[in-house]
Amino acid sequence: MKFLHFTTILLSAIVTNSAKAASSIRGSNIDNHRVLENDQDLPFYLKEIEYDPEDSRPGQSGNRGPDRTLNVGTPDGKFYEIKNSQGSAWADGLTSGYDHVKIPRGAIMSDGTIDMKGKSPAVVPGKGLGLFGRNLQDDADERTPEQERNLSELRRHLQTDNKTVLAVKVVGNDGTYSNTPAYLSNKVFGTGGDTVNLKSQYTACSHGKLNFDPMVNRDMNSNPQDGTTGIVDGVVTIKVNNNVAESDAVFRNAVTAKIKAVFGTDAYNLADHVMYCLPPNVMGGIAYAYINSWNSVYSNQWCDYLSTQMHEIGHNLGYAHANEGGSYKDQTGMMGYSYSQDNGPIMCFNAAKSWQTGWYSDKAEVVDPSAGNCFEQDVYGISDYSEGVAQVVLVKINDSSATDFYVNFNRKNGINSGTVEGGNQVTVVRQGNEGTSYSESELMTKMSAGGTWTQTIDGKSMTVRVLSISTSGTHFARIRISENDASCTPATPPPTVNPTPNPTKFPTLPPVPTPPPTDIPTPSPTTPAPTPAPTNPPPTKAPTPLPTPSPTTAPPTPAPTTSSPTPSPTTGAPTTAAPTKFPTPQPTNPPTATFDCSVLWGGACSKANGGNTCVWGGGNRGCSKK
Repeated sequence: MKFLHFTTILLSAIVTNSAKAASSIRGSNIDNHRVLENDQDLPFYLKEIEYDPEDSRPGQSGNRGPDRTLNVGTPDGKFYEIKNSQGSAWADGLTSGYDHVKIPRGAIMSDGTIDMKGKSPAVVPGKGLGLFGRNLQDDADERTPEQERNLSELRRHLQTDNKTVLAVKVVGNDGTYSNTPAYLSNKVFGTGGDTVNLKSQYTACSHGKLNFDPMVNRDMNSNPQDGTTGIVDGVVTIKVNNNVAESDAVFRNAVTAKIKAVFGTDAYNLADHVMYCLPPNVMGGIAYAYINSWNSVYSNQWCDYLSTQMHEIGHNLGYAHANEGGSYKDQTGMMGYSYSQDNGPIMCFNAAKSWQTGWYSDKAEVVDPSAGNCFEQDVYGISDYSEGVAQVVLVKINDSSATDFYVNFNRKNGINSGTVEGGNQVTVVRQGNEGTSYSESELMTKMSAGGTWTQTIDGKSMTVRVLSISTSGTHFARIRISENDASCTPATPPPTVNPTPNPTKFPTLPPVPTPPPTDIPTPSPTTPAPTPAPTNPPPTKAPTPLPTPSPTTAPPTPAPTTSSPTPSPTTGAPTTAAPTKFPTPQPTNPPTATFDCSVLWGGACSKANGGNTCVWGGGNRGCSKK
């Protein structure tokens, strides 16, 4: 059989029960062989039944795998399995919880089944148009009951949000779910301190994007005085007038009817997801759920186990089974086997289901062989999704068909520390429907460092190679996905390194010439520069003495013998270096007509006879200046 099922990750298109159908289903008792008087337009649902894994694995007793049944739902929340139709081809291409079928007049409804009398349901044209084909009022007071149900279904299929869950302790005439309501609340929501449960693990795996909260406390509208209770901490006790020997379908629909009688509304209006915990021995399997729906059903203590809770609610969200050479056998995630453990195994979903959730879409990559894509990067585990260093946690190898391949590093730590298979290895998983909706997956390979896997995809030989696996710090796998196992060229790092320094270096070069102007003027004032100036043609006339600072150490060597100074200090003897090196002395110390002999020869000279002649203290000895 081929079934195609569609659910979008963030915005699901779900068409729900028709109010019109409610008025046309007639009869004194819907479960006692009622012949339909009119054709019925009802939504189609696929039911997945899970069996004890000890009876499903090769070599174990029974070796019984899952069952899948075709069903319809009625407006009051009841489900009926379609029996005795002309094969199952009529269901090909139908989407559970979305498409509608027409049950013909004359079909017999009884004990949770519809006997088609050899006829097949017909697909109802125009149904399944999705959210944008319906009028959903914004104001709750203006919505019709059908629009209210549509909104409830729409929220249920969103993969992110805060959702409510109601767990039902079912009590029959001769059997009951074996634990207390408080115990059940603790195992589902952790209200009594349980640290690993449905609520905690979905929050952990989604990194806070999908959270299940207990249904708020609510009193009964009508108390039947039979042990049925109001809702407390997300759990309600419902007493039905049925015996264990009756089928689980009879129990299930009886519970649904009793909830409406007690609370005055349908079960699917009370919470996004409703879990029925039946007494032991009522059903053959351990649990089942309707795809893209609100209802899941469990056999006694299987209602308490983490893996069963995650698995069945996963079906409600649109996840199909995870296989590996057979149903359930992919044990890298929760859509494979379920385990009779209270708090484990602690793990999430395989690579394909993880892609379907949409929780990690901001750290997911797509490799398209038809476009010649080549991928070589570090891939981290979903447990490290929130770490800043983790840039990629999922890779999709896209095929032109609807069936694609999904790659991840199945790191065994934290929220995925209990993964049963392929821990700390790279896995490749195949799944259809573009990985966005209900489709069974197949685990293709598990690889350690150095491992390779090759598959022809879009006519190209694509190889996934595990180049290395880092086991220090935040672990990761270096993975290359390429045609013919070729290296990815050009390498990723060079384009990012070269452009960076070039623009930063050039803007910083212009300021470099700044030092030269500061170096040249600084030393000039500190050295006795005026000393060499008089070595050029010195002044001969007394009225033009040198600037005061110049003769601070020694007199001019040639003494006044030859040329005369020019009248202007700006054109004097120092014709080259002096004006450039000594800008400060010349303008601040202009020449004067008075000559001071005391500055010559360390003060040994003095003026003679009040004139301009300098004489040596012990006689005329080279001090004269005329």
